[in-house]
Amino acid sequence: MNTRAEVEALTAKFAKAVTDRNFAALGPFYEERARFLPPGAPMVEGPAAIQATIQKLVERGIKTLDLQAVDVIEGGDFIIEIGRTTVTIQPPGALGLLLLLLGKRRLTKHGKSIVVWRKQRDGTLKIMADTFNSD
Repeated sequence: MNTRAEVEALTAKFAKAVTDRNFAALGPFYEERARFLPPGAPMVEGPAAIQATIQKLVERGIKTLDLQAVDVIEGGDFIIEIGRTTVTIQPPGALGLLLLLLGKRRLTKHGKSIVVWRKQRDGTLKIMADTFNSD
């Protein structure tokens, strides 16, 4: 499998884990010293903390996540993935009720991302840095 295909397969598994709310599957995508840089929030370090942060984000109403690799750039042990994101959100509580009253059940938000993967000693790829933001 070439590097782009490998990154696309991993990205699809990640998006499926988020959509399926399989939070335990998210931590293993990240290496031990990985950093997650969510928009408007402090940097998070380490797989367990990143997993917990993503879980909190999803529990705020994310229903689906679609990730598309636009560019996959390889350099030594590092792979940079530049991508597009599509998130379907159904906010809980009053905001969700307001949307329903306006005739909308869900919101779709588009964005972009940069993920830096690092080849591990065993040849697998793990995320070392991950960030995204809305368009």
